[in-house]
Parts: sequence; C-alpha cells; structure tokens
Amino acid sequence: MEYNLVLLYTSLAIGILTLISVLKRANGWFFTIKFNSKKFNLPPGDMGWPLVGNMLFFLQSFKDGNLGSFFSYYVTRFGKGGMYKTFMFGKPSIIMTKVEISRKIFMDDENYDRGMPNYILKILGQAQVGGFTREESKSLHRMTTLIKSDISLLSNYFDFAKEIVKKSFEKLVDMEEPIDVLLAIKRPAFDVLMRILIGDGVDNDMVNVLFEETIYLFHGCHGLPFNIPGSAYNRGLKARRAMAKIYQYILDERKVMIGKNKTREKSNILLEMMLNTQDDDDEGFNDEKIIAMLVSYTFAGFESVALVASTAIMYLENHPHFLDKAKVINESLRIATAKTIFFREARNTININGYTIPKGWKFLSFSWNYHMDPRTYVRPKEFNPSRWDDLKTKPASFLPFGVGPKMCPGANLARLEVSVILHYFLLNYRVEQVNPESKIEPPRSCLVKFKKI
Repeated sequence: MEYNLVLLYTSLAIGILTLISVLKRANGWFFTIKFNSKKFNLPPGDMGWPLVGNMLFFLQSFKDGNLGSFFSYYVTRFGKGGMYKTFMFGKPSIIMTKVEISRKIFMDDENYDRGMPNYILKILGQAQVGGFTREESKSLHRMTTLIKSDISLLSNYFDFAKEIVKKSFEKLVDMEEPIDVLLAIKRPAFDVLMRILIGDGVDNDMVNVLFEETIYLFHGCHGLPFNIPGSAYNRGLKARRAMAKIYQYILDERKVMIGKNKTREKSNILLEMMLNTQDDDDEGFNDEKIIAMLVSYTFAGFESVALVASTAIMYLENHPHFLDKAKVINESLRIATAKTIFFREARNTININGYTIPKGWKFLSFSWNYHMDPRTYVRPKEFNPSRWDDLKTKPASFLPFGVGPKMCPGANLARLEVSVILHYFLLNYRVEQVNPESKIEPPRSCLVKFKKI
C-alpha cells in the first residue's frame, strides 16, 4: 500500500513538472514554428509562458527595484549580443540592451513607429483618435520648445510656478504629521502642470477632480490590462473619461472666449496653442486630439516630475555637500528614470544587426541598461552629481526622455518643472527624515517633515 502511494505521488510530481516544462516552452515553440523560414532570422531569447510571456518575471524585478536581474538572465543565458526575443506587453518583442542598437532604432523614423502597447493607448485616449501624425508630433515639439526658448514666456512661467510651489510648501510646513515625500511633491507638480496646460481661472473643484482622476489613470496604466469591474485598468478607463469631459468643458469655454475676441492671441498655455492651430475649416488639431494630448501630458508630466524632484530632494538632504553642484537635475533624472521603458514597432520586416525581425514586432529599450551601466557611470546606484562635471557619455547613454524624432514632446516642460520646484525648495526649505535609517527611494514611502529655513 505504501509502495503504491509513493509511486502515485512520484508519478504525479513527474507529471506536474512535465506539464510545467511543456507550458514554459510552448510559447517559444509556437513562434519558432510560425517564423521558421529563410525569411526570418530571430535573435536568441526566451518567449516565456503562453499569453503572459515573461511579464511576471519582469514585473517582479520592477517591483523589487532590481531590473538588472531581469536583463542579466538574458545576457548570461544567451550571450552579449544586445538583442533578445521575448514576449511582453501582449506582443512578440525584441529587448535591446546596447545603447548603439537603441540609438539606431530611435533615430529611424521611417522604419519604426512608436509602438506603445494598445492598452495604454486606449486608456490615454490616443487609440480612439488614431494617434498623431509625424507633422502633429513635430508641431507639439515646437510648442513645448517655445515655452523654454522664449524669454518672455519663460519669465512668466517662473513667476506663476514660484507662487504655486510657494503656497504648496507653506501648507506642507504647517502639517504636524509627517508625509510621504513623493506624495507631498505630487500636488505642486500637478498644479504647475495644470497652469501650463490649461492656464489659470479654472474652477478649483475641477482641478481637484482632475488631480484625483489622474492618480487612478496612473495606476490603471501600470496595472494588468484586464478591463473587468474593480480592476485598476477598468478604473483608469473611467478616470480618462471623467478627465476628457472636464477638458472638453474647458475647451468649449476657450472657444467662446476666442469667438468674443475675434482674434487668436499669442499664448503660453498649451491648450490655447493647440486650439490656435485650428482654422475655419477645422484644420489642425481637432477637439478629440487636443483632449487626448492633454490627458497624455497630464499622465506623463505629473508623476514623473514629482518622482524626479522628490528623488533630488531626498538625495540632497542626505548629501548636502552636493548642494552647490549644477548637475543635480541630470543626476536625479538618471536615477529616477532608470525604470523607464521606450517602445518602438517595426513598420515592415526589418534587417538589423544580422537579424530579420517580422513586421509588427515590438522593440523594447530600458533606461536601466544605460543609466545603470557601470562602464559609463562608476558606481551607478550612488547619487553623485559630480560625475557630470567631466563625464563624456556614450551617444544616447542618458535617456530620461528618449532620443530621436519621437522623443517625448514634453521633455522641455518636465525639465523646467523640476528646475522650478528644486530652485524654490533649496532656497527656502529643508526636510527632516522621520526614520534616518530608512531608504531614501521615494516610491518606498519615505516619511518626512518640511522645515522652513
């Protein structure tokens, strides 16, 4: 009897291990068979599990703050070629770990599209409007660059940003209870962004709703893309719809104002800049695309700015000898954006580095491979603005906002926002860490009290 039980359990264990082994290889077999022809020559790699690919491994590494372990798996197992096949974000993909390969793809606007996952495009509203053309993307770049290059607009920007940041910090000083430093910086970062996007004079209740819904939108974009009631993604879709209604209301109000003035005056407000591209035949940015871009800018320019600014604040508090360094923002951007992912998609079958990649496959580039590369940045996990005094980086090895024709159009705005927040904070405030022994990574709930100096 005991012998039979041992045999049963042994057979069961062998069966389970065999099933797991088959499932683990099933995705790889499927794509090997599908693209097993002389037409394609795919790089080595691991396609992971059916449906989810290697997303579970990636998400765990991302959550632990150690993406290096994810990439080292590919490099150790498949060599240092710099290109590896995988299945991530619901699509067959190529991971790029060498900066030279990423730069080649980023700079090629003819053969590669943006490649953002469809579920993110949908939650941001870009899928519904068919995305943005090359000319529209160039126009957006010009608008955001104008804010930074025009002296009069820049002066006006610093004036209102200073007032917003000042009021926010004063409220933080009056708080008796400690607060998460990232959470504390989110509101002034958001308020400054709203002033750039839609201007002042907007009802405070509307702005508060936009702030709350943007939080849900952010969690929806970073959660699993399952549109079921109660899921973060489902709530994110509802948040976008709520934000779109508010932005449409504001847009309609601006149209009425422009109609009364009968002129389209120069503006430093992004909504009005986009609105001014419309003519009597509705050429230029239509309402749907303006709203989609406002939602996208709100998503991209809010959390990222707060993360970079709060990272800089905490590192500077723990390394006060760096306060006089001019490259603090670059070093903060390098560390805070190390988990950024850049997407591209092959418009056609592509030949690159000896491989032939099918049309529609994604190309994934991760800032971690460049911002945390010890060959470029000595002791990369250390905060050291001094490294920028004489650092000669490899081409594209510093990618906080991407590179090439499709570089983030809000890059100039983000840098400017971070500059204003840090400028006013360093001149007037300091933070006191509640637990000096805790890690100073803002995403991991670093509690502080704000002090005026």
